Amino acid sequence: MLKTGQLSGVVLMLIAISCGTVHPDKDYARTGELIQQRTGSNSVYDPAAEPEIQQKVAGLLTDGLSVDEAIRVALLNNRAFQSLFQEIGVSRADVVQSALLTNPSLSLSARFPQGGGRSNLSFGFAQEIADLWQIPVRKRIAKDQLEQTIFHVVNAAIDLTARTRRAYYEVRAQEEAERVIRENLALLQRAQQLAQSRFDAGEATILDVNLVTSSALEGQMRLEASRRDREVARAGFERLLGVSLDQTGVKLTDALPEATELDEDESSLVKRALETRLDVRMAALDLDAAEAEVKHQRRSVLSSVVVGLEGERPDARAPRSLKPLPPMPQRPDLSGVTASQSINQAITQLAQVGRGQAQTASQNAKDLALQQLDNWRGRKLEKSQTIDLLLGPSLQVTLPVWDQNKAQIAKAHFKYLQKQKDYEEMALGVMQDAREATATLRAAKSLLELSTHDAIPLAEQNIGTAQRAYEAGEESIVTLLVAQQTLNSQREAGIRFAGDYAGALADLDKAMGGETRKPAIASPE
Repeated sequence: MLKTGQLSGVVLMLIAISCGTVHPDKDYARTGELIQQRTGSNSVYDPAAEPEIQQKVAGLLTDGLSVDEAIRVALLNNRAFQSLFQEIGVSRADVVQSALLTNPSLSLSARFPQGGGRSNLSFGFAQEIADLWQIPVRKRIAKDQLEQTIFHVVNAAIDLTARTRRAYYEVRAQEEAERVIRENLALLQRAQQLAQSRFDAGEATILDVNLVTSSALEGQMRLEASRRDREVARAGFERLLGVSLDQTGVKLTDALPEATELDEDESSLVKRALETRLDVRMAALDLDAAEAEVKHQRRSVLSSVVVGLEGERPDARAPRSLKPLPPMPQRPDLSGVTASQSINQAITQLAQVGRGQAQTASQNAKDLALQQLDNWRGRKLEKSQTIDLLLGPSLQVTLPVWDQNKAQIAKAHFKYLQKQKDYEEMALGVMQDAREATATLRAAKSLLELSTHDAIPLAEQNIGTAQRAYEAGEESIVTLLVAQQTLNSQREAGIRFAGDYAGALADLDKAMGGETRKPAIASPE
């Protein structure tokens, strides 16, 4: 038998279980730690620190905005990302709910006899005990769902980081493209002045001037288009950050990244992606939850088992009536006493009447006492023969006669097989993502290096040679314009290749499940 202390501990535990409250603060903190490990950002949205967000964002926007600061602003201030944290609270509430027992039921009824007497009372107290073997499975499913939700938020943070990095470098690429187009336009304007000078000196034709002027007009149109593209890219970038950079006058400070060699080969990256990608882990949790659901459905064959305590107080007839009481003593009859009688005679006559009435009163008192004793004995006998309370345990079981839950068990099993295929497909998809991201990055690196080290220097050399030859009258304006257009194209292509390389780096980080380093995964509490 349980001791007093043990019994009180069990009671307190049951009270704590039955009064479960939802506190997702630890889940928020764990999610923030995982995001920091995966993205390298030390500033992540926390619903508990909502009032401090704008102050942190303002501090990050001071003195320009680097790519790392832009990622921090997005992880703090992006509204769509912030809303995902509420799903963590929802999943935590499901975990709390999964551990709660079904509320007990209390019944009470009263029936009143028509002829009077004691009413019939019945009561019952019942508790569902099927929870005892269903709660462990429900908790496992709910905890897997919470873990999936946390991973989903972390995955969203990784995606937001990659999109922010890509958008940052896209804006920078558009700004650089606009700068290059301005420089190219300046070169065309100098060529236009040179052609006009040669035309004024009679050394060139009006066709030379018109060709250069047309190229300059084309350069101005490209400049306007570049401004448009820059504004569009900046608007998309600001939406990710949740702020308007134009209103604050914030400038982007980081340059486009230079091409560097990867530290790992493709096979190592593919292997690490399988180990670190959270969507693979989410698929594994889906598979575990499906397996738990099969167990849950098997345990639900006895879907309801209710034990309780029932009692009844039967009705009883009204108590037996009392016997009539003896008459009260009457006042002395003084009608026979006249005024002519002497006082002594009157006193004697009154004394005789009083003695008779006293004897009658004494007898009546004895009869009343005997009657009360008889009534008491009768009530006692009647009460001893009356059943005051019927009390005993009760059991109510939903018998699996027509529905043995076989259909739901089969459904859960098919779901489990489906999740197995989903997991395998997810693993193959992750491997393919890693290979594609690696191939794209290598191609972008090669194009950037060819453009930076070979194509642009050669075009710059050609434009200098063509300009000197045109000034010396050795070549026509067409040669100079071709050289100029080639240089313009190569410079713009170089900026585009640099932007593509930056985007490929962001895509590779995303394909690896975060930055291209090995992040640790904290275990759930």
